[in-house]
Amino acid sequence: MSDATSVIEGDAAARDGGRARLPGAGDHRRGFGKDEDGSVAIMFALLTVVVMSMVGGAIDYGRAVTVRDQIQRAVDASALAAGRVWQTEKNWDLAEAKALEFYDKNKPHSVASSVASVTPDAGRNSIAIEAQATVPTPFLSLVRGPQGFSVSARGEALLAVGGNSEMNLEIAMMLDVTGSMAGSKILDLKAAAKDLIDIVVWDDQSEYTSKVAIVPFANAVNLGSTSLVNSVRGAVKATYCTSSSSPCTGVGSGNTKWSWGSPATWFRFTNNDGDATTWRVSSYCVTERTGADRYTDAAPDTAARKVGPLYISSSSSENNRCGGLLNTSDVEENAVMPLNADKAELKQRIDKLSLAGATAGQLGTAWAWYMLSPSWAYLWPSANRPQPYLTPKLQKIAILMTDGEYNTAHCNGVLSKNSSNGGDSSKINCNASNAIADTQADQLCAAMKSSTTGITVYTVGFALGSNATAIDTLRNCASDTSKFYEAADGAELRQAFRDIALQIAKLRLSQ
Repeated sequence: MSDATSVIEGDAAARDGGRARLPGAGDHRRGFGKDEDGSVAIMFALLTVVVMSMVGGAIDYGRAVTVRDQIQRAVDASALAAGRVWQTEKNWDLAEAKALEFYDKNKPHSVASSVASVTPDAGRNSIAIEAQATVPTPFLSLVRGPQGFSVSARGEALLAVGGNSEMNLEIAMMLDVTGSMAGSKILDLKAAAKDLIDIVVWDDQSEYTSKVAIVPFANAVNLGSTSLVNSVRGAVKATYCTSSSSPCTGVGSGNTKWSWGSPATWFRFTNNDGDATTWRVSSYCVTERTGADRYTDAAPDTAARKVGPLYISSSSSENNRCGGLLNTSDVEENAVMPLNADKAELKQRIDKLSLAGATAGQLGTAWAWYMLSPSWAYLWPSANRPQPYLTPKLQKIAILMTDGEYNTAHCNGVLSKNSSNGGDSSKINCNASNAIADTQADQLCAAMKSSTTGITVYTVGFALGSNATAIDTLRNCASDTSKFYEAADGAELRQAFRDIALQIAKLRLSQ
């Protein structure tokens, strides 16, 4: 029996993997399992602390990122606001105060933050602003202490032409100097025009240029140079006069019969009340172009494309060589100025504006276009020539300003019978060669702002009141209705010019 028993026990041991089971072995294994349960609990507790720290840290970090973004937006707004003041007022103290004011309005109020610096850079036409804040970290403070996250942001506003710092700019300003601009109005115009020059013309022209042309107008346009007049003006009356006593080169029949040739000479015509009047050609001023190219910017390089002469009263003094547009020996008075990048020279020419004549707005419109036209570029010195239309990185802008309805047109270089200003004694007995003045302006504006030129047209009406014709002419002439401005007084005129300038020379944030 004992042998059999040994065999059975041995078989059982073999069935158990060759390991003999000792009494109580199952109880020890159950005790070890209880020890493992305790270790897992400790590990879980430690992992919970780590996970909670990570989650809390992420929350703290997320708050810091949010605050940093809020500070960046506040800094950007402050830089743009300060830049706008610097552009218009040229006063650094005001610009800095505006920066601080805007930051205070836009900063995050959940944390303590402040502007660290406001720095102008005249060379780059920029204002840089830096701000900083400390964001509390209630979760991470258990690990890293109570110091919190320090965040900062920097914004820089750049004066950029046309919304892009890599852009050239050509602007032609048509300025009304007619008699109705008397008193403070002409002074308001000068201030507004000089404001615009300060904003859109900057000091560094080494890589990209910004240039302004000036076109004063009244009953005609003063070119300020006899040589320029002779280059663009068509032939003048030379062979037909009403009598041998008239200081003409020949005697013919028909007091309104014309032969446009040279030399310039005096002539007589019958005015609208039937009287004969002796006039002479102006050596400085011109009038409308007639013929097929009357509403184009074709170069005045053939007889058919020349602009018209202006005839002035024979009783005018020697200094009155432009029918009221030039009343002194200074030929720059009320004279056109081609594109120029010199602020001082532009402002000096603005200061020479003086009151003269009636409102031939179609002539001012035409010459504003000519100043921007590459077809007319050969007339100007190389530094003053406009670039071709649609040149990459170039904007062409026309700004047309007047204080009244266009009421003056010409027939053969003399105030036409159907002009709405002037008496019969000052008018020739024939209607305008093209059309009435505002109709001419409509045609010129439509052609000037076409897609082939890329010219943007802004218009400004000054103290127009309820003059619906003038308002309609200017509104229709603008590239769109948002580019037509009505200014009731000098302050609004100055603001209109500033607004146009700031649209042209937009601030942008540096990247």
